[in-house]
Amino acid sequence: MTTRILGVVQLDQRRLTDDLAVLAKSNFSSEYSDFACGRWEFCMLRNQSGKQEEQRVVVHETPALATPLGQSLPYLNELLDNHFDRDSIRYARIIRISENACIIPHRDYLELEGKFIRVHLVLDTNEKCSNTEENNIFHMGRGEIWFLDASLPHSAGCFSPTPRLHLVVDIEGTRSLEEVAINVEQPSARNATVDTRKEWTDETLESVLGFSEIISEANYREIVAILAKLHFFHKVHCVDMYGWLKEICRRRGEPALIEKANSLERFYLIDRAAGEVMTY
Repeated sequence: MTTRILGVVQLDQRRLTDDLAVLAKSNFSSEYSDFACGRWEFCMLRNQSGKQEEQRVVVHETPALATPLGQSLPYLNELLDNHFDRDSIRYARIIRISENACIIPHRDYLELEGKFIRVHLVLDTNEKCSNTEENNIFHMGRGEIWFLDASLPHSAGCFSPTPRLHLVVDIEGTRSLEEVAINVEQPSARNATVDTRKEWTDETLESVLGFSEIISEANYREIVAILAKLHFFHKVHCVDMYGWLKEICRRRGEPALIEKANSLERFYLIDRAAGEVMTY
């Protein structure tokens, strides 16, 4: 697994609580909601223009500017300036995942002419929140800074009533990982990759493929969401959902559904145009 922890920050809970109270009253964007199964949303703290309405991520070469919301969060700004090279920051966002929501397994940067170094600083989480990369599952702990290899297939999910909050920072892509996180403590010896998922069996697979009996345009999105979440609970590769979906649609025999399944895999894993949105 190329994703790894870079260090730990001792969070000031009082000051963090003050900033989170401001965020709780703020408007979160639904941009990129086509990547979500359930409620996944974000708000920009820093971006290319400093304008709150700039929501899409593009490759640029100038230090990110604070948005009005970002300027109103003194502690989060301090975390950004103290633990990252501010001249290398291109975007900073708060990403919130709510109960029983996940990101559909995907690869980032497919629509960009370049890529960033993406890091997560965990602000609030619990044991029912997980990240995945390919066939691995892991838990990012509170106060930890992680490098996420977003070019590989990955996902994230929250299966708790309490939302998960991460400060996600995109760093200029030519920096070395050793330069990304600064003024941090060494991580603890805890094992972040303990895998308690169930074994995958032929019987389970046939149960999943049984969706071919009922799949239709009316329930297609709901079935995609179920398939996207299975790898959080069973020992399978996160992209296996696309093979299952294509086989379900093939067994159903409806050309429109087969085309939708192929388009879904293409968009999330293979190729997508700048500004392209997936509707399904």
